[in-house]
Amino acid sequence: MVRWFSLALAAGVLAAPTRIGERQTEDVMAVRAVRFYRAETRQTLVKAFVQIPYVLFAGDGASGPNDLVTYAVTVKVSDSTGLGLLQESWTNRISKAVARPGVMGLEMLEFPVLPGSYVLEITVEDSVTGRKAFAKAAIEGFRSPPPVSDLLLSPEIRMAAPGDTVPQPGELRVGNALVTGAVELHLTPLRSQAFYLIEAYSADPASGTLSASVRDGTGKTIFKTPPAAVNVPAGGGVLKGQLDLTGLPEGSYTMVVTVALGGTSSEREQPLTMAGLEETLAKEAARMEQEQRTDAGYFAAMSEAQLDSAAGPLLYITAPADGLNLYKDLSVDAKRRWLTEFWTRRDLSPGVARNETRENFYEAVAYANQQFRVGGRRTTPGWRTDRGRIYAKYGPYDEFLDRVSVGTAPPYQVWRYTKQKDRYFIFVDKNNLGEFQMIYTNDLTEVSRPDWQDILTADGVVDVGRWLGVNFFGASGVQ
Repeated sequence: MVRWFSLALAAGVLAAPTRIGERQTEDVMAVRAVRFYRAETRQTLVKAFVQIPYVLFAGDGASGPNDLVTYAVTVKVSDSTGLGLLQESWTNRISKAVARPGVMGLEMLEFPVLPGSYVLEITVEDSVTGRKAFAKAAIEGFRSPPPVSDLLLSPEIRMAAPGDTVPQPGELRVGNALVTGAVELHLTPLRSQAFYLIEAYSADPASGTLSASVRDGTGKTIFKTPPAAVNVPAGGGVLKGQLDLTGLPEGSYTMVVTVALGGTSSEREQPLTMAGLEETLAKEAARMEQEQRTDAGYFAAMSEAQLDSAAGPLLYITAPADGLNLYKDLSVDAKRRWLTEFWTRRDLSPGVARNETRENFYEAVAYANQQFRVGGRRTTPGWRTDRGRIYAKYGPYDEFLDRVSVGTAPPYQVWRYTKQKDRYFIFVDKNNLGEFQMIYTNDLTEVSRPDWQDILTADGVVDVGRWLGVNFFGASGVQ
């Protein structure tokens, strides 16, 4: 969805979410306007793309990465005399976590103008610090019907399909095409597809050709497609295509699209850049690391066996409503979605990419597998042991008692958690083989053994009670 402004009639606004774009080479405010023609109203339809560097809001005083940053966007359109024809403002909010170098937001504007000269001015202001950034673009409303529109370059153009006709955040619709917006097309050796779109206008049905070429910084044509036959219906139509520019050296280029229609040949051009391989690989590694911090990214690359391993320990923290009992019958893709949704519901900081609740749980499971695996051949996973279960549920203990032996008592350990609710767990190695079993706890979600004092022996019970500050014998002699 885009923000719509009408200069010829009344002004109106449609809210649109801000989209976080690809990492760019410079943190600069920028705007690009692309013009289309509407013969029925003799107006120029302007689609403008505004790049907002989020690093502007890095020092706004917010206290943590989960806080939201609010900023205001003001759009002003003036004619050639400087007379303001329209001024509109709105506010957006982003997570403080994305207010960092190289991360951009994209605003898209759409408005018609009459024949003439105009200036589009964009101001972005941090609502806390008052810091501002500016960008502007000169716009010439077509004074007579043009043969073609301006050229629009995009990192992706897809055709609208039944049930998928509404543009997603960051997309706009041109005819039946859904176009991902961009101020300037930045290609990389890993993403080298350049999509282009142009409208051709003709009062009557017409046929002709369409070709695309790429020029380097000296104006030399280094790549050109053969002319492809096109047909344009009466009134005009949308022409589009894509180029695979794999192997294009690092640098700045110009794409030129040529439309030959009804005996007239028209050229339109737009700049594009190709990043270097080393820079691209470094950014891709950083992007993948960031993506893997999300719940969807964490599970995306897992095999079914790995997904099942990730689901196994969840029996310690799930409720019946979670439907873990249905997990085993799901497809691989459905298992990924189930795990993603499970952890998304438990994310305590949904405004940032990483889910610390999930990270802490699987770090605890990994530690349990490393430290608490038992069995003659160490075949029982650590998370399935009593100590592993408690560690997976509650993480590292706050206090720890470890006795090789006290009097007649077997080796035992006591784990205590004090930060949220006072919980303690008593584990005993009855066979002196390192296979500690939990025999007693004050945690009502766990089951204690009725004979735990006999197992621990009186000497052990006294020692543990003294360490915990608990009289396990009490007035009746038993607790």
